[in-house]
Amino acid sequence: MGFISLDFPREVLEIASDGKQGGRYSVKNWAELERYWKGKNGSGNVYFTAYGYRATKPPRNHRVDYDTPIIRHFVMDFDCKDFKQRGADVDFPFMHEQVKRLHRFLIHENIRHFVWFSGGGFHFWIPLRDTHTPSDGYSVARVKEGGRKLITQWHKKLNLSCNDPTVAFDTSGMIRIPNSYNSKRGCWSIPMDSDSILNLTHDEIMEKAQTPVSGYIQLGENDVAITVADRKSPFKKTVEKVEGLPDITLGSTIVLPCLSQAALGEGNPTHKARFHLVTYLAARFRWFYPVAAIGNEEKAEHVKLICRIIEEQGWVDYNPRVTREQVENIVFGGAGNSGYSAASCATLEYDGLCVGKCRYFDGSIGDNNE
Repeated sequence: MGFISLDFPREVLEIASDGKQGGRYSVKNWAELERYWKGKNGSGNVYFTAYGYRATKPPRNHRVDYDTPIIRHFVMDFDCKDFKQRGADVDFPFMHEQVKRLHRFLIHENIRHFVWFSGGGFHFWIPLRDTHTPSDGYSVARVKEGGRKLITQWHKKLNLSCNDPTVAFDTSGMIRIPNSYNSKRGCWSIPMDSDSILNLTHDEIMEKAQTPVSGYIQLGENDVAITVADRKSPFKKTVEKVEGLPDITLGSTIVLPCLSQAALGEGNPTHKARFHLVTYLAARFRWFYPVAAIGNEEKAEHVKLICRIIEEQGWVDYNPRVTREQVENIVFGGAGNSGYSAASCATLEYDGLCVGKCRYFDGSIGDNNE
């Protein structure tokens, strides 16, 4: 068995080393991806969607249809942050010990995986036994729910607090291209063998990463499976709420797990994910009162807070003027001043953002959706 198949079309983006922001656009085949990759390595950071897709969005078809991913694998992203402690910074050895625990567990279970040093942490690419091809938001949400259950089991069993819970099974998210250059860290993303994962120090890994390495290193032999619900909606009102992945917070504000995965962190979130994040934050900041019940001075303060949050995420196409205009439109309620309510769980599931029934489930998905 080889590395995971790269399906097309998929989307690519660049975060330039000089701080210039790149765009997000689709590549139709391996040749296009390779031309893009070779043109950027050494001068910027190159990313692509973790998945390929089966369709593009008409009429221009220059972007993929995020409801049609080809899900053959998932990626776990380990950073020097403790997500059980609101993303607090930790030192490299603390994170590295968790990487070793996961690797030892996967080797013991003979689960096939591939590991890359990413510059600041590690990426685990883990193939799935079955290929999942959802065709709408509901079916995307079911796959995410199945993936969330598996990841949660591993989190609890191995105490993986440094695994970014927003990355795995994010079907529209971006990941650094394996073996590409990390201009921010000044090193290459390199494939890791078992001995290097378990025995090298950070300085030794960084030294190795000064030289580009091609190819991949397979670890383990058997692919893992996730359980996907066969009904239209994965939820029943009678089912008890379950604990999900670690909470992501922005200051004292908890962000829903689905919105954390879809919109927070570096990358280029979809318009749909950004819209739902802003409507949710706007509603949280006004304590879910109607828009008309809040004065303009307070709304203006909410605009500042939300724009500051967005600026800190590192979206590659971030534009302060455009962001402020769109946030103001949502916070102030648009031309009719009727306002935008935070989306229900049913809407988030329909839009393919749901990652499974979490402690914040609002009861809007029930028996009538089966």
